[in-house]
Amino acid sequence: MNLLRQTPCSLGWLSWVFDVAGLRWLTLTGTPEEGHRRAMARFSDSVGRADTRVPLAWEEALLAAVERPAARRPPIPVQAQGTAFQRAVWNALGTIPAGQWRTYGDIALQIGRPRAMRAVGSACGANPLPFLIPCHRVVASGGRWGGFGLGLEVKEVLLFREGMIPRASGQINAHDRIPLL
Repeated sequence: MNLLRQTPCSLGWLSWVFDVAGLRWLTLTGTPEEGHRRAMARFSDSVGRADTRVPLAWEEALLAAVERPAARRPPIPVQAQGTAFQRAVWNALGTIPAGQWRTYGDIALQIGRPRAMRAVGSACGANPLPFLIPCHRVVASGGRWGGFGLGLEVKEVLLFREGMIPRASGQINAHDRIPLL
């Protein structure tokens, strides 16, 4: 059975769905109600409310992924479901060290599909576990931000927290370039 847990963090509310095998889905919202609506829309009627049986280490690791994304944290078992291509992209994203970024083209080359840059972007957008599968570390060629499913403001904060940009303004332009440090 899928269970929903919600945890406050500095960016809002983390809503996450898991089962006995691991974490299946994660989002960030402004309210717990919005997170519940999104979970129900994604998983239909198959989501129950989690009680205190949630492994505390999972919740701590999720919070660390948001608050201190460059810090080492205990692993969380994940059950990310997607196509073979999406899983290949997500696996490649998991190899990007904290504090570094790659372009969509870099990821396409890494998975052996050098012309699939747009498809890599789509797979990043379909990432069911942002923060844990670090799609925020992927940028467009030429240092452009690219996109981020949770919003470019969140991407900026994460890049700042990993030391990749000098400051987080809270207001960015999608066409801003990432400064070279």
